[in-house]
Amino acid sequence: GLPPGLAPPGMPKLPGMPGMPGAGGPMDSESLAQFRFQQVASEYEQIKSAGIDPQVQELAEYHGLDDRATRALDEEMKKRKDTFEGDLQALWVGLEGAKNPSGMLMMKLRDMRMGTFKGMTALGKKVQDFAKANRLDAQAAVKLSEVLENREDVDGDLAKLAKWLERSNKPSSLMMMMLRDLREGKPVKDPEYAAAIGSKVHEKEIKQANKERNRSRSCQRGGRDEARGGRHDRD
Repeated sequence: GLPPGLAPPGMPKLPGMPGMPGAGGPMDSESLAQFRFQQVASEYEQIKSAGIDPQVQELAEYHGLDDRATRALDEEMKKRKDTFEGDLQALWVGLEGAKNPSGMLMMKLRDMRMGTFKGMTALGKKVQDFAKANRLDAQAAVKLSEVLENREDVDGDLAKLAKWLERSNKPSSLMMMMLRDLREGKPVKDPEYAAAIGSKVHEKEIKQANKERNRSRSCQRGGRDEARGGRHDRD
């Protein structure tokens, strides 16, 4: 008879027979090729899934995260598609100035898994839209979100804050200065100073002045054309 684990010549080896991968016996060329194909396919899937998101990679390079932290972040962010942008913005701020950014990140990831992490979306789309409209950076926006969670009239506060920010040419710095009063529960007062050069209000004023100047010029031009036309008529 034949040695155990070998099929008679010409007989195809069936799945599960001795001699297949994992069975401990020798493999014929067909089984070896099939096994190698499965290995290559598996490696390809691993490589494909290992591709780090470009935004995650950018944050990792900026803050000097190690490979382990970078991969852990990428893996966690792949599960957080609904809050991806807001979470990443909050991480940019949270890791700024950290002595051990990779260690700090691992703590943030633990907060994410426990459901205690607060991203830019803590107050929903409202604060993000407010931040974009008023040129706030990520740090000012995250801090504002945290403070507004304890305020009673969020919409009223945002409306009054907008009046201040649109008159400032450094809205994020101004916002950080105003956070203390907001934390202490003080009301937001109306601004009492003129718009700074480079602020939103100042830019609006310039545009309006330019419009009026152009309108005035076109009127003057129209008047001169009419006067010329009148002289021709007399001739």
